[in-house]
Amino acid sequence: MVFLEALVKAGWLGGVVFLLFSVGCGLYVLSEWVEEHPRTTRRLLWYTIWGVDAVLALMAFEGLSIWRVVVSVCTNHTYALNLEGFPLVNLGGPRFLGSCALAVGNHFLWFFYFIQRLSFPFSQVCSFMFFCVWLVPLALFVSLVPIDTALPSAQTVDRGKTRQNIFKTLFSRLAKADDGQQHPQQLHVD
Repeated sequence: MVFLEALVKAGWLGGVVFLLFSVGCGLYVLSEWVEEHPRTTRRLLWYTIWGVDAVLALMAFEGLSIWRVVVSVCTNHTYALNLEGFPLVNLGGPRFLGSCALAVGNHFLWFFYFIQRLSFPFSQVCSFMFFCVWLVPLALFVSLVPIDTALPSAQTVDRGKTRQNIFKTLFSRLAKADDGQQHPQQLHVD
């Protein structure tokens, strides 16, 4: 039985690693598509925001807290402010930072609401949190393209390239950091 238990734990570990790798690859492919089709993406984000607002309005008729629904709708339209210069966004700007703060606040607002009312089944809480709280900020995060001059390493960025997806930026920086390290056998003494 010890071998079987170890095999089960190794299977779970392998499954979790595979799942995380698959999600990462999926997000990268999605961000590539977003970078190639910014107008379509902007339109889809607008439709998503209005769709989530409609679902929230219906949930208010189902008996959810009306003031929390109003806060969530206002939060969604704060996210929409990031669509004005879409797909470019200033990661240090007040719109983006305000959206991040409101995303965290909105999450905790609904989290504490559902904690106080344990009558909701777990599946309903997860579905509500995904569709009404996390969908719009996650979609915006995947579709963001930072303005290169707002990044800390703006002096090292090629000026001919004005747009790069946020995932490409992170991966290219990690690759540059890895390539920039000199290994002991590569050091040359003059």
